[in-house]
Amino acid sequence: MKRRPDLGPIVPAEPETTAAGTPYSARFDDVYHRTDGALGQARHVFLEGNGLPERWRERDQFVIVETGFGLGLNFLATWAAWRDDPLRAKRLHFVSVEKYPFRPRDLRRMLEPLMLQPGMTELAPLAQRLCDMWPLPVAGWHRLEPAPGVVLSIGFGDFFTLMPDLRVGADAFFLDGFAPVKNPEMWSAPVFKALGKLARDGATLSTYTSLEPVRRDLIAAGFQVGQRPGFGHEPETLAGPYAPPYRMRRYDPPAASQWREDGAGHVTGSAPAPLDEAAAEPPTAIVIGAGMAGAAMTLRLVARGWRVKLFERAEAPGSAASGNPAGVFHPQLSADDNVLARLTRAGFLYALSQWRTLPGGLPGRADGLLQVATNDEEAKSLAQLVTVQGYPEEYVKWVDAAQASALAGETLAYGGLWFPEGGWLAPAMLCRAELVAAGPALDARYGVSVDRLERRDGRWVALDEAGRVLADAAVAIVTAADESQRLLGPYLAPEFIPVKRVRGQLTFLPPDSLPDLRIPVCGEGYVAPSPLGGAGPITGATYGFDDPATDVRVGDHQANLRRLAALLPGHARMLGDEDGGLGSESAAAELGGRTAFRALVTDRMPMAGQLPEMAAIASSAPERRRLAGGHLRDLPRLSGLYASFAFGSRGLVFASLCAELVASQIEGEPWPIGSDLADAIDPARFLLQALRKA
Repeated sequence: MKRRPDLGPIVPAEPETTAAGTPYSARFDDVYHRTDGALGQARHVFLEGNGLPERWRERDQFVIVETGFGLGLNFLATWAAWRDDPLRAKRLHFVSVEKYPFRPRDLRRMLEPLMLQPGMTELAPLAQRLCDMWPLPVAGWHRLEPAPGVVLSIGFGDFFTLMPDLRVGADAFFLDGFAPVKNPEMWSAPVFKALGKLARDGATLSTYTSLEPVRRDLIAAGFQVGQRPGFGHEPETLAGPYAPPYRMRRYDPPAASQWREDGAGHVTGSAPAPLDEAAAEPPTAIVIGAGMAGAAMTLRLVARGWRVKLFERAEAPGSAASGNPAGVFHPQLSADDNVLARLTRAGFLYALSQWRTLPGGLPGRADGLLQVATNDEEAKSLAQLVTVQGYPEEYVKWVDAAQASALAGETLAYGGLWFPEGGWLAPAMLCRAELVAAGPALDARYGVSVDRLERRDGRWVALDEAGRVLADAAVAIVTAADESQRLLGPYLAPEFIPVKRVRGQLTFLPPDSLPDLRIPVCGEGYVAPSPLGGAGPITGATYGFDDPATDVRVGDHQANLRRLAALLPGHARMLGDEDGGLGSESAAAELGGRTAFRALVTDRMPMAGQLPEMAAIASSAPERRRLAGGHLRDLPRLSGLYASFAFGSRGLVFASLCAELVASQIEGEPWPIGSDLADAIDPARFLLQALRKA
C-alpha cells in the first residue's frame, strides 16, 4: 500500500454540465453518469451485479462500500430498492468516499434537474432528503441517517487516507468512479487490495468496466470476477465474489453481530444468519449513568432495536456535571488538524445532526459562537489557521474585532473564530429529550446505585450494595463519569483508567447584566446569554484538580469575573473588584452559582469502546510480550462490556459520537470514525502503553 497522505483542505467539486445537460467534471474530463437510462444502469451494474435485493433479505444489516460517491445516484438507487423491498435488511449501511464533494447548494443544483427526467422521478423525494442533510465540505467521515434504518457514511478526502483506517465489514462493493483512463489511481491494485481487507465472507463486487487490467488486478486482490452483459448496448461489466485462494490479510473485518435473545433472556448467537423473529426478542443492554453519555448511549441503542435498562444514582437524569443550566459547544481547531481537532469536528457535526431530530427541537441555540483571541499574536495565529485549513465559512470564519463585536453585541478587544453553528444547550434538558425519544424501549430507574458488575453465565449482572440483582443483560455500558473507574476496576486496573475529578464552578450573573449579549463568547473562560426566561447570563468555569469541595465560593466567582472582564473589556468596571463592581467581595457573595465535577483522564481524551480482557493478557508471559509489539486491534476484548465517559468539559461535543461508536462496535457495523481517532479514545490505550513499556 502506498503511503497514505494526510487529511488536508477539501477542494469542492464545481457544478458543470455538458452541452447536452449531462453532469460533467472538468477536473477529470468525464461525465458523472449517462443522462438517459442512468437509473437503469445503476440497478443493472451495481444492484443486480451484487445479487441485490435478494442478498440483503431477512438480515439484520447489510453493508455496501462504494469507491466514489459523485452525485450519489448509486446510493439513491440502492435506497429506493431497499425502501420498496418488504423483506429488506433491518439496517442498510452505505459507505462511500469522495475526494471532491459538492457543496450542499451545488449538489442540489445538479440533482434537481436530473430528478425531472423520465424514469428518475421516483428518486426525487430521496434526492431532496439527501440534499437537505448533505454535509459541508470538511475533511473526514460524516454519518447521515436520511431515513430510519438507512445509514450513509460519507468520507470527504483521499481514499488512501480514509478507507484503510475505517473499520467496516462489507457485504458488497460498488467499484465506481470516473473512467480508468481518466482517473487511473482509483482503478489500481492498491485500491483493490484495500477493499479486500474489508470483505466479509460471501462479499461480492461489481463494476461497469471490464478492462483487462482491472479484471487482472481484482483477481490478484482476491475478487473472482467474471464478465456479465452490460446495460442495454453498453460494454460488458465485471462482477464476482471475494474468494481469495489463500489468506491475504492480517485482520478480519467486523462481522455482523446478532444479539437476539430467546424467551429466557439467553443470547442466540453472533452469526449474521437470517433470524427467526417468532423465537427471538430484542436484546437488552444495561447502561449505568444518565448524564449526557448515558442518555446518548441509550438513544443510539434504541435506534438499533435494543431495550435499555438505565440506572442513575441521582433522582433525575443529567444531575451531575450535566445539570449545569447551560453548556457551550464548538469544535477545536489546530494548525496541523491534529487528533483532537478531527475528533471534535466529527463529534460536533454528528451531535448537531442528532439534536435536530429530537422531539421538541434543540434544547438551546445553535446560531453562532465566538472564540476570541486574547492577544495580537493569538489573533494572527487563528486567522492564519483558518486560511491554511481552507474551511468553508459555514463551518468557521475568521472575523476581526469590529466584526466580532457586531456579532456578539458587545465590544471585544480582539477578533476570533466565528462558528455559525456553535452555541449553547441546557445539558439536563438534552438528556431528558434523548430519553423521551427512546420511548417504551427504555426502562429507567433513578435513585438506584449500581455497586458492581459481575459476569455470570456469559451475561452481565448489575448488583446493588446489598448484593441484590438489579438487572442482567448480554451487554453492559458504563457511562458513569468518575464512578466508572470503580465499576470497571475488577476488569481493568485503575492505573489503566487514570480518571481525574476536576471541580468547576459557574457564576450566575444578575438578569439585567449584559442585556446586549447575543451569543456565547469563549476565550479563557466563557459567557453565555441568559439560557432561561428571567435568568441572567452564565460565566465560568473554574478548573480545580484534587479539590473535592462542593460549596460555591466567593473567590471562584471573582476568578470567573476577572476572566469575563478580559473577554468583554467594555464591562471591566462593572465586573471589577472595586466598590460597586460585581467582582467586589460583597457583591460576589450575593451571586448565584453551581459547582460540578468533570471527569477526565490524563491525556484529556474520552474513554469510549470495548474493554480489554485482562485475564487473557495476564495469563501468559509470551502473550504479553507478543502484545507489547502489537496494536490495540491485537488486544483480546471482554465480551459485552463497554464504556463511554471522561469527556471533561466537552461532553456536548463528545457524547453522541462516542455513543454511536460504541453502538457500532456492539452491532458489528461500520464505525463512524477512522481507527486513528477510535484508537485515541480506546479504553485499552493506557494498558497497551504499559505493555510496551514493560
